[in-house]
Amino acid sequence: MVDEYYRLTDIFETISFLAPDEQVTCVDGTSRTLFVGTSQGRILLVDLSAKDVLNALQLSVNAPIARIVAATALDYLVVLSASTIFNIEIKTLKPISSSAVSNIAYLALNKDPAVADPFALQLALVTNNRYILICEIKADNLVIQQEIRTDDSVVALSYNKYCICYALPNAYFVHNILENKTLSLFPYDSQAIRPIIINTDAEEFLVNSMQGLGVFATSEGVSSRPPLFWGLTSIVSLAYRSPHVFVLTASSVTVYSSEQSVVLQRWPFTTGTLLECIDGQLYICSSENISYLEQISWLDRAKALADSGELDEALQFAENALSSGQCDEDEILKFNELKQKVALVLFKREEFEKFYEVAVSSELDPRVVLISFAFLLPFPSGFRSELSKESTGTSEKTFDDFVAEGSIELISFLEHYLRRIRKLHWTAEFRRDIDTVLLRLISLQKDKLGAEDMLLNLHCTFDDCNEWMRKHKRRKFLITIAFCLSDFDRALAVSRELYDENLWDDGIVRLCLQFFPRFYSEQTILGWVEFLLKVRQDDVIDGLKRCSVELDHSKIVRILQQERSTLIKYLEGIKSLQIVEFHSMLFLMYVDEINNLLGGDQRREKLYRRELRTFLLQPNKLNLSDMRAVLEIWPHFAVELTLLEGVKENGSVACLEKLLNDHKDYDAAELFCIYTDTSEHVLQLTLLKFYLQNVM
Repeated sequence: MVDEYYRLTDIFETISFLAPDEQVTCVDGTSRTLFVGTSQGRILLVDLSAKDVLNALQLSVNAPIARIVAATALDYLVVLSASTIFNIEIKTLKPISSSAVSNIAYLALNKDPAVADPFALQLALVTNNRYILICEIKADNLVIQQEIRTDDSVVALSYNKYCICYALPNAYFVHNILENKTLSLFPYDSQAIRPIIINTDAEEFLVNSMQGLGVFATSEGVSSRPPLFWGLTSIVSLAYRSPHVFVLTASSVTVYSSEQSVVLQRWPFTTGTLLECIDGQLYICSSENISYLEQISWLDRAKALADSGELDEALQFAENALSSGQCDEDEILKFNELKQKVALVLFKREEFEKFYEVAVSSELDPRVVLISFAFLLPFPSGFRSELSKESTGTSEKTFDDFVAEGSIELISFLEHYLRRIRKLHWTAEFRRDIDTVLLRLISLQKDKLGAEDMLLNLHCTFDDCNEWMRKHKRRKFLITIAFCLSDFDRALAVSRELYDENLWDDGIVRLCLQFFPRFYSEQTILGWVEFLLKVRQDDVIDGLKRCSVELDHSKIVRILQQERSTLIKYLEGIKSLQIVEFHSMLFLMYVDEINNLLGGDQRREKLYRRELRTFLLQPNKLNLSDMRAVLEIWPHFAVELTLLEGVKENGSVACLEKLLNDHKDYDAAELFCIYTDTSEHVLQLTLLKFYLQNVM
């Protein structure tokens, strides 16, 4: 089919309706019905869909039907038989009238009429007394508009617009009707060839010439268009359908390109008697059948190329046809389907770059490709496709088999392919499936989503990913999906699972802290605080500091009580809120920690003492006497008690001197200066004087 342009199809078996010696002599009609003239004066009305004769008329003259013109707009046939023109009603095949003009040898219809009236026919009639009559028929009235005198009998004739081409027994001529001027074309030998003239394009004709040539002619003479060479075989009939010329001989039918003057197709055909183009459809009449030449669409030819494995050629051929405008909307859609099938074959061949180009240009649903990989399924939407089974086959490999084979190139390509097409507008309706499979592909190569991927605007849900990721042991990856989808509660649930199974790692902690500002509910935050307190308590405070949700601090404090050091940090962070309950708790925790660290970890004891002293010197909601009562219980809080005394009065030089001289605690003295000094810097000057006298 690749090299074929037309196929021959029998549509009507004439042998069943014709007498033994009867032949088809002419034919005309529409796309649904044909009017067939025979050598015995009969006219048959043939229904093409039913492939049956619906009606028949036997003319009284009992002579061969020379020509039938189906004037469907006028509802009658113009029939030439026995040198007489008859008007026959189409519906009934009953004669209406016969023309007053007699002795008519030939009749030609102007197929490109120069009148605006759709109910007018323009005819050229050839009389037996060497005249060509240019006529117009309106409402059964035939009016002769011009007479052309010829030197001999006309043996062939064609009429188009303002030009007539005709043949005498030894030469061809053209006549310009507007200028009433006749031009001789060239001579021919009637013993060697049969004179045949057909109309091609506007005011252009093709004539059967000498030396096996078909020559084009216009009113200006022989056309500059190159002639066709069909050899010395006798021509039976010619027909034209732009841009092809059809030549019927006793043994074959040949299709020529009128533009390139080359043979496009030839096939054997015997007993042919007539070629006719009716409403763009080509009919061939023989002694047994009426057949039609069905043009093989460019799409079918492109499919044939694709089926033969010539994918590039198939696409190029189809694109050339599109660019030349040889298609309608339905064919464009079918061409797109062809491109999609070609894309799947390219994918099977692992020609990934070509596949991508064709797949995107044809808007191929990527699921048709992905469905071939069973381990990547199912799709959340439940998508099924038969197209991919035909073109790519279905991979029965398991997940582990696929990964073990190290199919890195394919995995990488599929990931790259989905990343790009998910952004295209035409993928919107199946973007959920695309994103789900994309995440599965990424998980084959990574144990978590990267920073850029965490910014993806995913169109799938956690539930779309959950079962597959668990089945393929990708729960760490599932946590990052949950974070990406802002499903923080699900992320916490999976995190707890991994921690309980000793599969937790610090990377998930960092991811959690990164997303703390996006936690949208207090309940979510409380859940994560409780979990992180168990996993990485040092990071809890950092996360809480970055929260954007207003929290009930009492709930946080209750959770943090199991980790005193973390609770202290939290209470220190909210000191500025000036809440008595929390200030009291922080104060007592400082005291307890110092008591517990005595004689032990001196570094930590010193750290807590400094925090306690700072707390005492800063504004707080606690009563000084209450704090004094607590501190007086233990003798090692003497310095802190001195600081409390100094808090009552800013700039107490006596307290500073007590710290310096009695306690010799210079750190406490410096803190006291920092937080309680007056605007005149009395304490700092006193401290400086002390250092100068005792240290220098």
